Amino acid sequence: MNPINMSGNLPPLVPHVFDDIYRAAIAQVLDEGSPNSLIGAHQFCGSERDRTAGSRFAALRLPEIPSEDRVVVANGTQSILSMLLHSLVGKGGCLAIEALSYPTMRQFADIFAFRLSAIPMDSEGIEPEAFESMCRKDAPSAYYALPTLQNPTTAIMSMERRQAVAEICRRYNVAIIEDDIYSLLPRDIPPPLSSFAPELSWYILGTAKSMAAALKVAYLVAPKAKDVPKLFWPGVRATYWMCAPINAAVASRLIEGDGATCIIDAVRTETRERQALIAACFTGADLRTMPECLHVWLHLPEERPAEKFVELVGSLGVNISPSATYAFGNRTPPNAIRFGTGTARDRATFQRGLDTIIQAYNC
Repeated sequence: MNPINMSGNLPPLVPHVFDDIYRAAIAQVLDEGSPNSLIGAHQFCGSERDRTAGSRFAALRLPEIPSEDRVVVANGTQSILSMLLHSLVGKGGCLAIEALSYPTMRQFADIFAFRLSAIPMDSEGIEPEAFESMCRKDAPSAYYALPTLQNPTTAIMSMERRQAVAEICRRYNVAIIEDDIYSLLPRDIPPPLSSFAPELSWYILGTAKSMAAALKVAYLVAPKAKDVPKLFWPGVRATYWMCAPINAAVASRLIEGDGATCIIDAVRTETRERQALIAACFTGADLRTMPECLHVWLHLPEERPAEKFVELVGSLGVNISPSATYAFGNRTPPNAIRFGTGTARDRATFQRGLDTIIQAYNC
């Protein structure tokens, strides 16, 4: 039997809702005009319709609908990051990053030859005083921010913390690259960090964690319209950042109707069901998550080293990740593991994986 992959944090599959909505959206896009005209040429930053849809999607989080000329439609969040990191940080530059964060940033640093400066964290995310000290010492060009359901710790910055961090970025002229990809599932969360320093902020809202992992559509809101052509048009043609027009058009159709909302609601509901299973099984554990979170951050007793625990769970047929996977800088990472709630194909498979983790935890 193949291992159960719980190392990722993808949204759960919701075919009972997704399939019919997505089929209808594709049919509507194909019925609206010539497919060859739609996909016969690149649309670079996206068609006017796609950028308008992207601005509406971003407005699910931003305090106002951004003008469409500030929006870029791209082939997923990583494509946007590759363009921003190359241009805003670049060779020899410095990127500020949380001490525990998205592991792929290491690969970006290697590809573009920039330095990573890790910021100490507390229960809300980066510590403002430590961030300001680092800004004085390392002069970062940009800060990669995951302020909502932070990966991997699930931290959520308070409104006050976001204001403080934004002011530090403003004081030291540090661009904010905000990856808000986990923000559409929870309710009653603070507005994006970008809303407190919009003139410095490159705001990213993708579909991969709220709708479907391989939809491959993400939206960028630039600080100003004039900033878009500097980084994305005429564009660096030797990259993969441009979104396939058919993908962008289907995403636009989902956003224009109620399809996107229905899919997000279904993902939220299934995530809550799986999180309820976690809450029922783990009692007394040092566990951080919330009902709408796609991953769980579990601290282990000191006598149970994370790497050994991951090996044990792996030997029982379930893949999870140790804290070292996400660690940046020279500090010893906490003795913790992360596992995802959505990668298991269905709830029954998820329950088997969860039972295995609990078995290892209790042994």
